[in-house]
Amino acid sequence: MPGHAEPPTAYPSMARAPHAVSYEMPRRLPPAVQPPDPSDALPPTDRASTAAPAPELPDKQLFELGKIIAWVGDLPIQNGDIMPMIEQMVAPALEKMSAEERRSQQDQIDEQKGRLLQQLLTNSIETKLLYLDFLRSLPEEKRKEILPTITKRAEEQFYEKQLPDVLKRSELTSAIAWDAELRKFGSSLAAQRQMFVERILGQSMLGQKIDYEPEVTHQEMLDYYRENAEDYEIAARARWEKLTVRFDRYSDRAEAWAALAQMGNEVLRGAPLEAVARRSSQDVDASQGGYHDWTTYGSLASDELNQAIFSLPVGKLSERVEDERGFHIVRVIEREEAGRVPFLEAQVEIKEAIRKDKIRQQINEYVTKLRDEIPVWTIFDDPSDSS
Repeated sequence: MPGHAEPPTAYPSMARAPHAVSYEMPRRLPPAVQPPDPSDALPPTDRASTAAPAPELPDKQLFELGKIIAWVGDLPIQNGDIMPMIEQMVAPALEKMSAEERRSQQDQIDEQKGRLLQQLLTNSIETKLLYLDFLRSLPEEKRKEILPTITKRAEEQFYEKQLPDVLKRSELTSAIAWDAELRKFGSSLAAQRQMFVERILGQSMLGQKIDYEPEVTHQEMLDYYRENAEDYEIAARARWEKLTVRFDRYSDRAEAWAALAQMGNEVLRGAPLEAVARRSSQDVDASQGGYHDWTTYGSLASDELNQAIFSLPVGKLSERVEDERGFHIVRVIEREEAGRVPFLEAQVEIKEAIRKDKIRQQINEYVTKLRDEIPVWTIFDDPSDSS
């Protein structure tokens, strides 16, 4: 590489060693109670979120089982319809906390549960709105005759598809076992079956109202690519290996360098760097033979190592690299330079992203229309907004 010193043919003693090398860098409706992603739960409570801030909770009564927390038309939504999902979401985090930690952080836990409740309630309201729209689409004179048959078909889907999936995810052996777990949170198998039926039938209305294959033009894809250019940037990355001596293990730098020079010269004479690192290197990566998998530019705590890895010739041993912790000898195994995913390669992904955005926009507009037609009340509503 122009401007870079040639790789060493031997590592000299400290008295003749060069200075440290200086490197220059040229959105969906939720499934009926299945264990959600634990990363969306507790803690930490300061996790980035797009959700609205948790409201001022009425008090602990918000989490009382059986409490009605919303009305959508003449259909209630109870606390127990949603709490099983929330409890499953927070359970992995709570299991890692001691009883004392739970007590001391109870307010934060309740606040996070309140946020989750508000998020999931929004989805439940959307489901109820769609279900009510399905009901009013049935001819009134035939509703009593048609609805039981349609409901039975949806229930069959619940037992054939949803129930086996939930049992597998929850590692439960039977519907009875799942029902027992649900009852701990104020729900039941029957309640979850009804929620599934409402969701399936409500979604059938979307099939009639929503264009699931909206047109996506070439210009729209180009605009998306330009507006989201950062998403298609590829950071430089490298696979590499190193030998290290730590200053805190030697009386002076000369002694430290002598030890590293001995390791480097072994490699220059043909010894595998991995074997030398496992035997003699002094950093945490020694047990892996000094090996580091793909590392992106700028991700290392050591600026000196970062610069070395992204400027050295591939396959060549470095000169001495010094940072605040010690001396290192580095070898880059493979490196990919920074760049950008070409538009042609990104087209399929971009088209799908735009398609989903257009579908979600249609759904939002449709649900907004339903909210204008069907009264909705939630426990989170501001009383001053009532007429």
